[in-house]
Amino acid sequence: MVHSSSLDQFLSLVFLGLVLAFCIAPVSAAIFSINGSEIDSELLSDLIRSDSSLIGGDLPPGTVIFFWNTHCGGCHMAWDFLDEFIPEHPEMKLLDYDLYNSPENRTIFEQYKTTYHRTHLSVPSMMIGNLTLEGTQDISNHLGEILELQQNMHESQGFLSNFFTLFRNLKLF
Repeated sequence: MVHSSSLDQFLSLVFLGLVLAFCIAPVSAAIFSINGSEIDSELLSDLIRSDSSLIGGDLPPGTVIFFWNTHCGGCHMAWDFLDEFIPEHPEMKLLDYDLYNSPENRTIFEQYKTTYHRTHLSVPSMMIGNLTLEGTQDISNHLGEILELQQNMHESQGFLSNFFTLFRNLKLF
């Protein structure tokens, strides 16, 4: 026979467990290329170095698209990271879209999901070049690295373009 106080304690623990399960946002993290394939975060640097198109894209270097939600715990953690990161990276231009109460922003989000071949994408999510960083962990672990590689690639392409232009003008080519 179960005493009512034991049953009350058991039900309280079950209730607390359910509250914690529903109130704590699950941690998801993933990196995707524009074709929708998932990239192992440990291989990201090597993949970028072997395929610079991953950090190319239609937007100017340093432009970052950030989708988030006002009521998302992970999004607030991503903002905490960005609040420290942004002042140290003036080369970055952040375009942020809060999805909570904006049909226009949700439409933009759906368009990006289509462009990046994602049927499902959680927030916080960030697009930079031809990559999507999903989740606070991958945003904080890889944003700086991607920006640096993107900047280096842009500078080296500019140098090579200037170099060839100079030699063409000297009629050495």
